[in-house]
Amino acid sequence: MVGHPLDDIAWHALTGPHARLALSSADGRARRYADDIAPFCGVERLDEQGWSALAGLVGRRGVAVFLRAEVEPTPGGWTELVREPAAQYVATELADPPPASREVTELTASDVPDMVRLAAETEPGPFGPNSNRTGRWFGVRRSGQLVAMAGERMRVEGFGEVSGVCVDPSARGEGLGAVVTLAAAHGIRDRGDTPVLHVRDGNEGAHRLYRRVGFEVRRAVTVVVVRREAP
Repeated sequence: MVGHPLDDIAWHALTGPHARLALSSADGRARRYADDIAPFCGVERLDEQGWSALAGLVGRRGVAVFLRAEVEPTPGGWTELVREPAAQYVATELADPPPASREVTELTASDVPDMVRLAAETEPGPFGPNSNRTGRWFGVRRSGQLVAMAGERMRVEGFGEVSGVCVDPSARGEGLGAVVTLAAAHGIRDRGDTPVLHVRDGNEGAHRLYRRVGFEVRRAVTVVVVRREAP
């Protein structure tokens, strides 16, 4: 198991503040969010017993996503679908909310259909019909339509992850990505925690945005998507 909670954020979330949202293997070695929340998983140790526990948890041809400092080579019985490097950012000096923040509202369960629609159209990452249960979410509406949102996905002791940042094509170029990112980040900071976020390598626009609003790179992490093969 990785020492610092941010080095394996899913495991520390699912055994900590998000334990209430966790599905667990019988022996407790592996945990994951439900499919309608997010596909992220955490394993206490990626040894033979850990992979076996995860296999039982996801089932035949089940998919799991790791987001952690290091992920060892995928063992037999699994197919590695994706392996990508990413950067983990931590907020240092957050920028003040811009004037457009007056348009931001906190989203509730009644907003979920629009949140799912916006995420499906813009693909900010995994977002299901219960993803809003992970934390506070904020959005901007124009003429009744949700055009931007961001919120808190994984939460560990002392930190909250800003995620789901997306803007409808009709509203791009107005800085709304920064607006909703800062709304989510300040929401995390207001309770006394430090905002973090993750950006895959190659997404230079996102890297520039997050540096501009007060985030700095903490370390490199790896995104790995694996599928359990049928025996």
